[in-house]
Amino acid sequence: MWMLSFIPDSLIALIVHIIFAIGVIGFFVGSFASKFPFISAYGNIVKIVAGVLLVVGLYLEGGLGVEQEWRRKVAEMQAKVAIAEQQSAKENVRIVEKIVKQTEYIKTRGEDIVKYVDREVIKYDTKFAPGGQCEIPKEFIKAINDAAEAPK
Repeated sequence: MWMLSFIPDSLIALIVHIIFAIGVIGFFVGSFASKFPFISAYGNIVKIVAGVLLVVGLYLEGGLGVEQEWRRKVAEMQAKVAIAEQQSAKENVRIVEKIVKQTEYIKTRGEDIVKYVDREVIKYDTKFAPGGQCEIPKEFIKAINDAAEAPK
């Protein structure tokens, strides 16, 4: 059947219609020819051959109709897939933009925390004397807790 894909659809439809039409016409010609005594033997042969062509033509007409229906459904599905691909591309762009914004926010937030810690270290540098007691300032604890929180 894959070899039929090389033949244009219109040519296949034409051949199927011709086979069916020959079967119908031949069946009626054979019926009339069998009534005349001098060609009645040929009329019966024509009627049998035309009957076979009629059955084969009817079968092929049905197959052609089903094939055309499936091809129509495939074309519809391909159109839907193309629309879905376009929507997917738009959604992918939106997702990438959102990820870039979140990454930029996290980066700037990390830089802000580093600046804050550096600013606070200067305030407490004088308290760290040799032999003195090292206290952890509340600002450091708050900065670490802020850095560990999920971005809002």
